[in-house]
Amino acid sequence: MSVEILEEDSKYMHDIIEKIIDECGPRMPCSPQEAKSAEIIKSELEKTCEQVEIEPFTCHPRAALGWIKIAVILMALSFTCFFLTRETLSLTWKVILPILTFILVFIGILIMWKEFFNYEEFIDVLFRKKESQNVIGTLRGKGDIKKLIIFSGHHDSALQFNLLKYFKVGYIIIVFLGIIIFIAWSLYSAIFLIATIIFMILGSTEMPAIFFIIAIWFLIIGGIPMILLLFFVSPGELANKVPGAVDNLSAVAIVLAIGKMLKRNKELIPDNTEIRLISFGCEEAFLRGAFRYVEKHHEELKKLDTEVVNMDAIASKDDINVLKEEPTTRTIHSEVVVQKLMEASKLIGVKVSTAGMGGAETFLEKIYGQMSGGTDATAFSKAGIKASTIMSMRVSDMVNFYHQSTDTPDKIEDGALENVLKLCLGYLAIESKK
Repeated sequence: MSVEILEEDSKYMHDIIEKIIDECGPRMPCSPQEAKSAEIIKSELEKTCEQVEIEPFTCHPRAALGWIKIAVILMALSFTCFFLTRETLSLTWKVILPILTFILVFIGILIMWKEFFNYEEFIDVLFRKKESQNVIGTLRGKGDIKKLIIFSGHHDSALQFNLLKYFKVGYIIIVFLGIIIFIAWSLYSAIFLIATIIFMILGSTEMPAIFFIIAIWFLIIGGIPMILLLFFVSPGELANKVPGAVDNLSAVAIVLAIGKMLKRNKELIPDNTEIRLISFGCEEAFLRGAFRYVEKHHEELKKLDTEVVNMDAIASKDDINVLKEEPTTRTIHSEVVVQKLMEASKLIGVKVSTAGMGGAETFLEKIYGQMSGGTDATAFSKAGIKASTIMSMRVSDMVNFYHQSTDTPDKIEDGALENVLKLCLGYLAIESKK
């Protein structure tokens, strides 16, 4: 590919990251800082795009992590009901309490499954509704538009993950152990309920002591992780501490640079093709901005045979991965988009690998992949729109800055933004050859 990325292009990407951080600071979902960053992005896109707009939307941003505290409280109530069965003398309560023990933990499991593993808005109405925004810039190739290609990132930054900041690798152990305890206790409470009914039928009102000894071990093993999970994020503005240079102004900078490159080299836009450069809001609130965009434009996206190249966490110049799946939400991304990106990598001479979210080479990567959440590409893939995400962040490095106050511009390696920018332009070159 003959298009050259100039030194001024590299400087622009790094400078815009610095500018947004300096002028806006941390930008948790639906915050005034997030809205201010959207206005900066809009003004930058207006320099390069034919049409730019901000699409506002509403959501309940705190539900994305607020469900954790609710689930832990339900777990604690479940344990309380369990141990009360041994103290009560009432036959009625000896039946009711085991039922409550199971129901309470089951509701907690259901909330976790719906909110985290499916990104559904299951208990969102329990949290305050707020406004966020997506920013969309449009460029068009020659001829009637028959194809749509989206390049995207997100401008909000995460709430600080306190357990990751203070426990580093221990964060994965705490979260994984917490999930295991949740699941194991739900199974155990079901067994206890069934056993209670059986013993009642046989005429016994006292359960064997072994049931309570096992429950005590549940508390010993799971008590500390459960308590720590209550402090997963801080309340209110105290959580708004993450500059979000890698996650995800790195991608926003590339999206904006694509606009500059296409304005300077209009021949890169394939004929009959529309390019949309999008920065989503509320990605850190379980992709609410991307989901709202897909919901609003779904018919148009399907009609135009849309392909989405999303970008998230661009930090390493050598460890570029194209996601073929995201294990947490069980999302399979488009083979078409993945293969085009791999072809583009050969065209530009940059090494790129395909992998699931988090990678799959080490045990740590596999565990992280199961609990790492999702990217904005998930909203499209779940809706049958062809999409994938480019990531370049080593799991071994992420413990030092991911979703922490240390996610600063110095974490982005020289050449990382440039290589992914080349990959995106190579994608357009592959499309032009069709």
